[in-house]
Amino acid sequence: MLHPHHRRRPRRLAICTALALGAGLAPVGPAAAADALTAATSATVTATATATATATAAAVRAKPRFDWDGDGRSDRIFRSAATGKTTILLSKTNTSAPFTIGYDEASGTGAKEILPAGDLWGTAAPELLTLTARGGLRLHSAANTTSTDVNCAWEGSGWQIYNKVIAPGDLTGDGHQDLLARTPSGALYLYAAKGGDFDHRGPFLTRVAVGGGWQGYDQIVGTNDLDGDAIADLVARTPKGDLYFYKGTGSATAPFKARVRIGGGWNVYNQVIGTDDLNGDGRGDLLARTYGGAFYQYLSTGGGKFGARTYFGGGGQNLSYYLGQGGVPDFGKHNLFTVDAAGTAFTHGTTANGLLTARKQDGAAGDHAYHWGTVNGHSRDNTDRADLVTATNPGLWSVRGGLIADSGVFNGYFARIVPGDVDGDGVGDLLGQDHWGGLFLHPGVKEFGKPSISDKGVRIGTGWPLDTVIAAGDVTGDGRPDLISRHDGVQLRVHPGTGSATAPFGAPVTVGKGWQAYAYLASPGDMDGDGRSDLVAVTPGGDVYRYSATGLGGTSMFAGRVKIASGWTYEHVS
Repeated sequence: MLHPHHRRRPRRLAICTALALGAGLAPVGPAAAADALTAATSATVTATATATATATAAAVRAKPRFDWDGDGRSDRIFRSAATGKTTILLSKTNTSAPFTIGYDEASGTGAKEILPAGDLWGTAAPELLTLTARGGLRLHSAANTTSTDVNCAWEGSGWQIYNKVIAPGDLTGDGHQDLLARTPSGALYLYAAKGGDFDHRGPFLTRVAVGGGWQGYDQIVGTNDLDGDAIADLVARTPKGDLYFYKGTGSATAPFKARVRIGGGWNVYNQVIGTDDLNGDGRGDLLARTYGGAFYQYLSTGGGKFGARTYFGGGGQNLSYYLGQGGVPDFGKHNLFTVDAAGTAFTHGTTANGLLTARKQDGAAGDHAYHWGTVNGHSRDNTDRADLVTATNPGLWSVRGGLIADSGVFNGYFARIVPGDVDGDGVGDLLGQDHWGGLFLHPGVKEFGKPSISDKGVRIGTGWPLDTVIAAGDVTGDGRPDLISRHDGVQLRVHPGTGSATAPFGAPVTVGKGWQAYAYLASPGDMDGDGRSDLVAVTPGGDVYRYSATGLGGTSMFAGRVKIASGWTYEHVS
């Protein structure tokens, strides 16, 4: 049986729009990012052509994992932090504007992760896998190698039980792309490809457990073949910056040899990326992106070793996603809301270098004057952008998504908090906090389309502070939504998500004291591109500070504060 739980027969599905290539060739996101990556890819292609002519015959070349244009070199996919749109940059046509990939966020088909598929369907057409916010895994195949029409060949569900799915290449030696999937508790599973014309149960065999303890890594990077034996390898990084090499064995039950430490200091990068072969020597290479947005390439020298880094290109701060990146995907919230004294709301987006973008007015001037004070929850589960949520008679409303629940029960809460999917079923939930500190879980309703919430709440806690409770997103880096609270106006705590419907938050971790210095605390999701949600704090005088999540524990959970703005005289920040 193919696990996770549900499979469907291969067929073209109208709902499978997570990957639909548009014929329009306009670049997405800031031009600087697209231009920088285009220039970098052009230079790489030139170097590859030269290196290929002189590469030694000893290297056994692994097939590219994503070769859309069929020229034997892997192509690039990246997503704009500003627009959420995704781009394919072809190696053959890299001097032209890239293709754009569209997906329907409102219907829940948005891809939070894109994975190279190699040849799983048994055709010559290029293929991709997409992982959706609701836990769907979909295989897409182009109608032909020159068409922008994409079919949905297969769809399975239940993959939300994993916090990271990796497509490393061929692990078993049969020439087909295999998958690895890690649970939040650190168990790693291998899904070996069936190969060829798969049946109705999908393109992968039943999962095989291949080890535990993988929760110790904040980046797991599928690299394809690093050492020229045509078997895929892996590298993994700890939050402290140690990088390890896992050599592939070709075995489906024990796919890796014992890890070998490559080196330290890799925490200067917010993403480590597997790119396949950049210089034509038959070995896979790495890209690494700094917190400032610069890309560096590390060319493999074999045996899990790499040469000195060289500059690859800039503009990475404008990208929220890059194909092959090692971090846990942070899909769901990338902005802050503010409301001024006149009731006019604004959104402040994030880039991948720890900064906020210029504010944009959200709705009509003064539109939120009558209800902004009740807004405490946002971040719908199936989009890559947050949304305001408010309670007005009758029911619960999403400012842009319409009615979520028609019951007046939500009006009685002191605060409404929308943290995402806290019970692990793939649908976003809502928390209601009463005036005595009780916390109630209202599960999301499993239905296609716009999100809805059950009006039947289950008490999950007492004694929660009426001061501040924040839907923070994933602070700890395990893929589960967490909460942040300020107790007695002084002490900051992080409440880690558990994935349990009855006890969705674990024992709180005390971060530190002295947080009474801030008028507002809020989280815009991941601000610095490493996949972990960060914290923003605003003083009564309007100075704005960022506290970046580190992936470490206790008082080291956030790095020291960095001032990012001033002059915030808002009446509400969330």
